[in-house]
Amino acid sequence: MKLAFSSRAVKRSLQAHSIMGLAVGALLYVVCLTGTLTVFYPHFERWEQPRIAERLDFSPTQLRDAADAVLARLATPPETLYLVLPTALMPRLHIHAGGSEEEWFVTPEGELGAAVAAPWSQFVQSLHVRLQLPETWGVILVGIAGVLLCVLLLSGVLAHPSLVRDAFRWRSGASGRLFQVDLHNRLGVWGLPFYLMIALTGAFMGLAAVFYSGYAAVLYQGDRQAVYDLVYGADIKADQPLDVPLDLGRALKQLQAREPAAEPIYIALQYMRTPQQHVEIAAILPGRLVYSEIYRFTLDGEYINHQALSDGPVGRQLAYSVYRLHFGQFGGWPVRLGYGLLGLGLTVLCVSGINLWLMKRPDRTWVNDIWMAWVWGCPLGLVVAAIAALYGHSPWIGFLLALWMALGMSLFLCDEARVKRLLIGSLGSMLLTILLTHLLRFGLMLDNSASLAVNAALFVAAGLAGFWVVHSTPQHLQNVAKSSL
Repeated sequence: MKLAFSSRAVKRSLQAHSIMGLAVGALLYVVCLTGTLTVFYPHFERWEQPRIAERLDFSPTQLRDAADAVLARLATPPETLYLVLPTALMPRLHIHAGGSEEEWFVTPEGELGAAVAAPWSQFVQSLHVRLQLPETWGVILVGIAGVLLCVLLLSGVLAHPSLVRDAFRWRSGASGRLFQVDLHNRLGVWGLPFYLMIALTGAFMGLAAVFYSGYAAVLYQGDRQAVYDLVYGADIKADQPLDVPLDLGRALKQLQAREPAAEPIYIALQYMRTPQQHVEIAAILPGRLVYSEIYRFTLDGEYINHQALSDGPVGRQLAYSVYRLHFGQFGGWPVRLGYGLLGLGLTVLCVSGINLWLMKRPDRTWVNDIWMAWVWGCPLGLVVAAIAALYGHSPWIGFLLALWMALGMSLFLCDEARVKRLLIGSLGSMLLTILLTHLLRFGLMLDNSASLAVNAALFVAAGLAGFWVVHSTPQHLQNVAKSSL
């Protein structure tokens, strides 16, 4: 039941594991926490705009009219115009002008409705993908974090020679450091395959541009587009008359005839009003992890070819499957709930690892206070950011204000237990605040399942926070509170 490693190798692996974990623990915590929330991004987006009518049906005429409306509104036609089709996960039709932030919902009559506005959901996603940094550097940094997480996980395995035996060990009545050890080891063992998958796919998405640039510099004289074409397939060189009418109905029928089980998720109108104009329909294929297969048509609906994302080279299929695998965008609610629980487990794993390092130190310093404030200030900041977004303010400013308040309070009080109670109590209060704010602004919204689910989750989370605060408060403080009532 024990893995055979020398004591010297175990000691070195444990040292490397501790040093690496301390260096990147705070970064990984934010990435894992926001990544867990990002799994439910479509539900949060629907929750932020709950009054948008939801329906799965659409018509080619509706799509064509919406495209004409956007092209008439914009001074210059965008390179790509995306018609994002309604699905069970996001039952709303909207249209997006590529290369801009302009995006609108589409009414049943084909007119442009309200602008798509989900500032808090987009903030959480941006924090996970690029840590609110400039896109290129932020994405690379998160990719490096994925690599470091792989190193941490593997060094953690090497540092625990009794890995298999400890997978079933939980000491009865353990508290303090023993509790943190058991929690860290159990979460690490049982979630290891999932955590490694998340780390590897995250590293790939974050560092793909770096890999492609290096490959292009060595083999393609710096031509990155040639590498992208090699991995994902090249664009077609269309040459179409400008006066061809747009016939999306025919294109959708041709797709259904060729792939009856394919589920279209978006239509891309490429290079409209130029000789290169053509139509691309992205569709999900049942039983496949590839994000989609892309089918190409002329403007009047004649089939041209497909991009071979689902039946091309194995490497291409793997590269185009990374997104769904990383974010759990397959398999419906059971998979998303599983990803949410395992993502929460990975978040707790990051926290418990740093807790263990702090408990092993002979002296307590300001690092203990900062870490406690960071752990509970980040979720508090995310909730305050959501409240700010509901009132039309910047979620980023709300997040920073709450986090700075938590950090300042921890350094002022220098009492980890008290700071933890105050921050969790504040978190519970803010969760109730955002729930009541949403209900007052939009009502119960019984016809919006996503809104109901998010509000129910807010209520449960607020209740859990309140329950913990009550039961963690020392008895003498509870007596003081009761005597003052």
